[in-house]
Amino acid sequence: MKPTISKLFVIALAIFTLGAAMTLRAQEQTQGQVEDREPVQPRFRAGIYFEGYVINDKNLVDFYHHSQLNLFGFEASVHTVKNIDVWASFRIYRDETKTTFYEKTDKFRINAASVGLLYRPIRWKLLEPFVGAGLNIYSYKETVEEGSDIAGTSGNAMGFHVQTGTYVDIYKFRSGKVLLTGKVFYRYNGVKKTLSDPLPDGSTSIDLGGHEFGAGIMVRF
Repeated sequence: MKPTISKLFVIALAIFTLGAAMTLRAQEQTQGQVEDREPVQPRFRAGIYFEGYVINDKNLVDFYHHSQLNLFGFEASVHTVKNIDVWASFRIYRDETKTTFYEKTDKFRINAASVGLLYRPIRWKLLEPFVGAGLNIYSYKETVEEGSDIAGTSGNAMGFHVQTGTYVDIYKFRSGKVLLTGKVFYRYNGVKKTLSDPLPDGSTSIDLGGHEFGAGIMVRF
């Protein structure tokens, strides 16, 4: 196997060297024409979005009587290499209901943070579609009216997400250095937490994952 690996390494090195030489040659040929190039695209995006969040957990849906909640979220991203961005988002999921016997307010809350990578494969006129994946970090808590936590339904959980959507150019400021863009997206979250003690119905886990879909407005600079 060693001779084969060595040959492959030499071939790869030759291809890399040839590619580097061609790149340097192209750079030399285009020197002096920098002013004719398109301006460098802004690196940063930040904005707000409005979404529908459909949670997976059947117990939460049955108890709070909501399979979907509408909420706001915040996100930001920075361009790294090629068409790849490092992306982060934060939103708060809140729900509440009255307990059956004592009629006390029971509240449930998720502080949902996500980090990951976005890839923008093409740009077509005003549209710039993307796909992405990454990690979710959730902090969740259920409290009754007096403010005390309910055992077994408060804690932290980690999971993953995958997403797709597109950016839509709306308006340019300062000769294209600042862009106002819209965004539509769909995101799937997989976030489950194994409980130390079973719930009254025998469930041994809580499923905080689900579907998110919405639209937002971004500033790119």
